[in-house]
Amino acid sequence: MSIPYEILKWDSNFFGFTVCRINDPNLSSDKLAEVLKLLHSLEIDLIYYASKENKLKDLEGISAFYDIKLVDKKTTFAKNKINSISNFNHSGIISEYKENYPEKKLIQLAIESGVYSRFNLDKRIGSKKYQDLYSLWIIDSVSKKIAKEVLVFRVENKIAGFVTLGEKNKRGDIGIIAVDSFCRGKGIGKSLMFTAENWFNEKQYTSIQVVTQGENIQACRLYESCGYIIEKVEYFYHIWKK
Repeated sequence: MSIPYEILKWDSNFFGFTVCRINDPNLSSDKLAEVLKLLHSLEIDLIYYASKENKLKDLEGISAFYDIKLVDKKTTFAKNKINSISNFNHSGIISEYKENYPEKKLIQLAIESGVYSRFNLDKRIGSKKYQDLYSLWIIDSVSKKIAKEVLVFRVENKIAGFVTLGEKNKRGDIGIIAVDSFCRGKGIGKSLMFTAENWFNEKQYTSIQVVTQGENIQACRLYESCGYIIEKVEYFYHIWKK
């Protein structure tokens, strides 16, 4: 049997144990159970699996081998027609972040943005690793290693929010968007989203995507209010070897 999986070297090195991903989201429950039983012999500590259905809840015989956690309803929002937006107002200054390393406030906001992340919700990962992961995400974003641009929203020269901009599958991609908890409800998130759309439009992208957690109701409402629609929802599992 050919097993549709791959060892994730970056994740394995970062977390300090072996991580793999099952790549076929369309496996039947029986086939998935068969794959998991075969993977058990390979001494893999953590398996990622994303499915269109909540199919792992009824897998017979698997609980003896694995601790299965539904850690996210991964929700992809998309906007397939973008234009220059000029009719919005904001009370701060939005600009490109010019430094090669994020200041403390950016790192703090990045960590706060991941509160609904599967890496935070899965307590077997540990809060330190979750915080390290989101810190690294913003570090690699401002250095342009994984992002094309980072826009920051400043009020009286203090950072109140930011958004990272990149590309996936030839689409504009919003990686992280975060607003200081003391500044929410003032339209900062929407201002960042519209400025991001203008940036992508200037770069001649024709569509944008942003991925968030289904439990992050505030983020979902923000994207919908900016004209994004849900394109895909995936049940995301962490499957831990016992």
